[in-house]
Amino acid sequence: MNIFEAIRTKRAVRSYTNQAVPEEHIRQILDAGRRAQSSMNKQPWTFLVLRDREGLKKLSECGTYAGPLAGAAFGIALVSSDEWPFDIGQAAAYLQLAAWELGVGSCLVWLGESEKARDLLGIPAGKFLEMALAFGYAAETADGKPKLGGRKPFDEVVRWEHW
Repeated sequence: MNIFEAIRTKRAVRSYTNQAVPEEHIRQILDAGRRAQSSMNKQPWTFLVLRDREGLKKLSECGTYAGPLAGAAFGIALVSSDEWPFDIGQAAAYLQLAAWELGVGSCLVWLGESEKARDLLGIPAGKFLEMALAFGYAAETADGKPKLGGRKPFDEVVRWEHW
């Protein structure tokens, strides 16, 4: 799969099979994330990997939209030493695209109850946690096909030279 195909076909996967993701693939995904670009090369991230089902379920209760973590093969809490979220977003994109290349689905989740999540995971003071990623092999939809989401047309989101 080339990068354009990965970007074009990547979908948020919110429901997973019970199949474990091999450790080697998890490490490849994490390595891709650590290679993400960051402002002034600060690399403000720490990836907290969660594979314990009970821990994933508890973290899934830390936000209205964090449910996919409960059924994931593994999750990654995106911990940052910086309040600026752009760098953590870059790392999240790299993690997800690497996973997709390996046939592993993912979903970005917002931890709306970030203090509860920080306490649950033992995140030290001065670190920030608002997002996590759920990973696993996609469960099939009712018709056996991936659910496709629409995207706005190109000309609706792109402007040239001036608004």
